[in-house]
This record gives sequence, structure tokens and C-alpha cells, in this order.
Amino acid sequence: MTHRPRSRLIRRAMFLTAALLLSAIVAIPASGLALAQAPPPDDVTLVNRDRQLVERKKEGDFVARPIFSRQVEVLHYAIRHPDTGDWLTNTYQVRGGEKRLAEGWEYTFEYPALDEQPELHPEQPFLLMLAVPRQGGGERHVFYALIPVHQPKGLWDRVLGALDPDRWARAAAKWVVQGVHGTLCGVFQGVFQTDIEDCGGG
Repeated sequence: MTHRPRSRLIRRAMFLTAALLLSAIVAIPASGLALAQAPPPDDVTLVNRDRQLVERKKEGDFVARPIFSRQVEVLHYAIRHPDTGDWLTNTYQVRGGEKRLAEGWEYTFEYPALDEQPELHPEQPFLLMLAVPRQGGGERHVFYALIPVHQPKGLWDRVLGALDPDRWARAAAKWVVQGVHGTLCGVFQGVFQTDIEDCGGG
């Protein structure tokens, strides 16, 4: 007779514990907590990553116009060497310049904007690193874009580019080397009456 009240108390305690555990399990998803095994959401994308988002100028400077899928709190950028991956600049913060578009938020900034920012050779490409903080903290989203070689757009620019003495010097040097190479090949083939492998079609 004395064991029945105890067994009832134990059953009630077990039932109450199970109910509390069940309510806690239901409350976890409702509170918005992410489970440990769930990957973090990709909360921002670079909308125009497949387009030319950097406009290069003839002095080596450029204008970047990245478009993100949402408004970002902070945008950082830095420049790397395309072959070695070396960092060529410090990391800089973009302030202002955002514009709401139908496809997202555009952030326009120019380089160089500060006196201490190093100059970039206009005939060499570079990598532009863009970093955006994740929502809720954690590691930043990192995107890369190409800083292209400057290409003149206008007709007059193309004419002046064609008359560039440096380009003419390189072309003339190539013609001279090819001419000397062809002359030497002809002389050697005539003297030795044999074909030279390096002269064929070259």
C-alpha cells in the first residue's frame, strides 16, 4: 500500500520532465537559434560578379561599382597581385556612395582616394578584394573582382594609342628581330645546303 503513492509520484515526475523536455525542443526552433550542424546562411551575394564592375582609367586609377543583394553595414577593400597573391595595399573602408537599384545595392568608390594609396600601373591587371561582414557575426564574406588593363574607348584615344612611341618601338624591335632571324636562316641554309629546324615557318 505504501509503494503506490511513491510510484504515482515517480510517474508524475517522469511525465512532468518529459513535458518540459518536449516544450524545450519545440521552443528551440521557434527562438530562431541555428543548430550546430546547419550551415550558415549565404546572406549576401555579389550580384554583378560575372560582369565588368571595375572601370580602369588611363593613369592607372579606377572606379569600382559592386552591387550586393542587400544593404551592407561596412564594405572593406584591398588590392592583391594577380600572380603572386601579395597584398599591394592596406585594407580600406568604403564610406557612403551606396545607391538602391532594382537588383540590389550599388556601392561606388574610386581609387586612389587617399594620398598614401600606391599608384597602379595602367597596363597591369590586379585583383580587387571586397569584404562584407556576415549578419550575426562570424567570418566576413570575401569576393574578388578583376581590375582590368586600361583600354582606350574613344576613336581619338585609339589613334593616339596606335601612335604611342613605346608601342612603335616594341613593334619595330619585333620586326628587326624577325628580319635578322630570317636573313640568318637564309644564309645558313644556303651555305650548308640543309634545312634548319628553327627556321621552318618562323
